[in-house]
Amino acid sequence: MLHHLSAARWMSLCSAVLLAACGGSGGGAGAPTGPAPSTTISLSVPELALAVSGKARIVTVTNTGSAPALSVIYSLTPATPVAVNTVSSCSTLAPGASCQITITPGASATAAPGITNPTPITMNVGGVNTNLSTTALHVLDYGSVFQNGYVFALDDTTSNATSVGGKVAALNDLASALPWSTTSALINAASLNDGMANTQAIVTIYDALSVSRADYAAGACTALPSNGQNPWYLPAICEMSSAAAGCTPGQPNMQTNLVDTNGTLTGPVTWHWSSTESLAQPVTQSIQHQFATGGTSSQRSEPKGSSFSARCVRVIKTL
Repeated sequence: MLHHLSAARWMSLCSAVLLAACGGSGGGAGAPTGPAPSTTISLSVPELALAVSGKARIVTVTNTGSAPALSVIYSLTPATPVAVNTVSSCSTLAPGASCQITITPGASATAAPGITNPTPITMNVGGVNTNLSTTALHVLDYGSVFQNGYVFALDDTTSNATSVGGKVAALNDLASALPWSTTSALINAASLNDGMANTQAIVTIYDALSVSRADYAAGACTALPSNGQNPWYLPAICEMSSAAAGCTPGQPNMQTNLVDTNGTLTGPVTWHWSSTESLAQPVTQSIQHQFATGGTSSQRSEPKGSSFSARCVRVIKTL
């Protein structure tokens, strides 16, 4: 079976060939480097995100070389809020064969809410004649930072071979207050729940008019660097608060999961644009939300040309 080793035990079993990969020096001057690994293994995902106390998820180990992978083992660094169980034998993997490691998340996140530079768990997997392969494990809760944003929605119904789904809010507001739009026009950004669709509708209109995306809130969100993740967008009103008119009570939102629950979104109480046009006056006004504590948050509609804050969001990219 696949053995779970402490970091110290992992180091003690590293061969001279794998010493450098396992964190050692690889030998001093004149030390033989030894033969190259005789086969290679790969892991199914470079990182895996899990919800606190949520669904167990799997990492598949595959022998991609031409010789058997011998004495395959794994190690977790640092000590973690997860339990790891093996599903199939991985001690020896024939060429082309695979096995699975099941990761069951515990009740604690790998980073407390609001920690902006969290350290994931590193899972190392290797054999005596293989390379050392690693994957990063993230256990997420509301307010955890993942993919450069605060988690405010989690979708644990995704495939157990991929990361948990969900949404994150940017770590900061846009650098400056901006108008919702530069003209009064009906954009048909009417969704209460789908800020991505609203944002696409808005930028499509203003791109056609050659308006710089830096000049209005939704456009400025799309201009933020994605850094290899999903693009940013201006959230719909129900993504900001489920208390807004027409929203489903209890649906994941920024107010509940980032303000009321753990105070992750702090600072001056200010009004923020949503991407949803006013239900009563959609040509000239759009809806805003005020992030506030103590049950004092609220919504209102304001003229589209007025400048206010905006907090962009995006969908978690699952691998």
